[in-house]
Amino acid sequence: MNLLSIAADALWILALSIMASSARAAWNRIDAETRLPLVGGWRAPRNLALTLPILAAVAVGLILLWGHHRAPDLAYNVIFFGLRATLAAVIAMIHLQWLRKTLETLEAEGSLKP
Repeated sequence: MNLLSIAADALWILALSIMASSARAAWNRIDAETRLPLVGGWRAPRNLALTLPILAAVAVGLILLWGHHRAPDLAYNVIFFGLRATLAAVIAMIHLQWLRKTLETLEAEGSLKP
């Protein structure tokens, strides 16, 4: 394990904690039987819709972590660090944008708790 891998792990932990805390805040404002909009107009129950993106991000992070630990030299370590750091931020931002749009949609429908 090298310093770049540890730094990338810290960035993934930060991104996942931001995703989880925002999902938890939304969880408290949404009734259990409410169905949240996902991709393409498909709706899923609250429990699935709020946890699935976080679990998918964990899976992506673990795959990248596995690849980073198999990097043969410094050049690959730098590439994997850049990839992991960028994707952590991008995935967190996509999640926050989706959650904001979802809450706006539910607010317009009158499905949010005050």
